[in-house]
This record gives sequence, C-alpha cells and structure tokens, in this order.
Amino acid sequence: MKLKISLLCLILLPFLSIAQSADETISKFLTAAGGEDKIAAINSFQYKRSYKANAATDFDEEVTVSMNDKKFSRKKSILERDFYYVLNGNAGWVKIPMGSRDKAPSYTTKDLNTKEKADLMVEVNDGLMPFYKFESKGYKLSSPVSQTTFEGKNVVKISIEKSGISREYFFDKETGLLAGESWTVNGITYNLNHTKYAETSNGIKLPTESMYTNSKDKKETKVTTEWKLENPTQGVSFIK
Repeated sequence: MKLKISLLCLILLPFLSIAQSADETISKFLTAAGGEDKIAAINSFQYKRSYKANAATDFDEEVTVSMNDKKFSRKKSILERDFYYVLNGNAGWVKIPMGSRDKAPSYTTKDLNTKEKADLMVEVNDGLMPFYKFESKGYKLSSPVSQTTFEGKNVVKISIEKSGISREYFFDKETGLLAGESWTVNGITYNLNHTKYAETSNGIKLPTESMYTNSKDKKETKVTTEWKLENPTQGVSFIK
C-alpha cells in the first residue's frame, strides 16, 4: 500500500508543482498590480485604445464590458467613421455607418450570428484579466509553467487554453507585472508587448503603452491605452 501511495505521489507531483507555480506567479502579479481585493471587485471596465502604425489602417477603439449584465460594446473608429459591435445578453448587432464622411452619419444595423455573439461573450466572461481565476472561466494549463526571456527580460510563461482559444502570458520575474501576452483565435495570433504601466484612479496598475503585432499582416503598431474602471458604462448605449 505504501508503495502504491508513493508511486501516486510521484505521478501527481509534476502537476501539483505546475499548478502551484501558476498560482504563485499570478498572485505576485495581483500584488504588484494593486492587490487582489481591488481586482476581484471589478465587474465592469472600459478601455480606449489608439493603434498607430502611420498607415491608412490606423484606428481607435473603445471597448466597454459589464460582466454581471452580460453586456459588451466596441466602437471602432477608422477614417473618421465609427462602427459599433454590441452584445446585450442574448442579442447582438453591428451598426455600420452609411453616407459620406462630410455629413452626419446614418447607420444600418445587422444582427450578429451565433458565432459572432459567442466570440463577444468570451470577452465578457474572460473579464479584465483572463488569467485571473482562469479555471473558473473554462481555461486549463496547456503546457508546464516555465522560465524564459521576453524582450530581454527574465519572465515566467503561463500558457492556458479552452475551446478555440489559446493564450500565453509573460510575467516579469523582477516586477511581477505582465511584460507581454499573445492569444490565438481562428488561426491568427495576436501579440501585445507592454512597455509602460500607469496607476488608475482606484489604485490598479495597468499597461498604457504597448507594441502590437498579429500573424496576419505582421505590422508593428504602437498602442496607447486609457482605462476607465469607475462607472465605465455611463454614457454607453446597449440599445439598437
């Protein structure tokens, strides 16, 4: 019996070590970012991002998420035209601007299909930090937690996945903060390398400057982010 128990421990030990390492790394990040109590209290947020690569494809986006209400809004602004992607519970739609840019826009509205709504709901359920309590969001570790280098920094790499999505996170061993992240959806990999953090009004440190690339166009783009964690849904419409 003792031999069987010892063999079982040897089998389980690597998995227990992996889980513990992931928990320790994420716990260190939460402390560095302002404390788990503050982050756990976030159930809605908004960020405004500007993507600049000195190209005609430069754009801005404003994303608002309310996890408790299952609501999502993305306003994507390109060439002075605003496109809206909205999810409100089981309903979802896109609003497309019509007419010339020199006139007040009118919009045509199209319902999102089942997959499009499901994709937006993933963003709602994943919340501000998909790796925080990742197992409760349907993710699992996809490879052993490891130490590596990222943009010249010593980091801890955590890889998680769930149906259709895989994510990698690179945590700076010195500061505990997230140095970079990548995620793969529908065969396209997206990367954000964070270069600057700032503290929000409620004392949470979040990335405000990053470099963005994806495997489709491979163009390096500078991203600046402005966060709103207090009353983020104020003034945002979730109605057709």
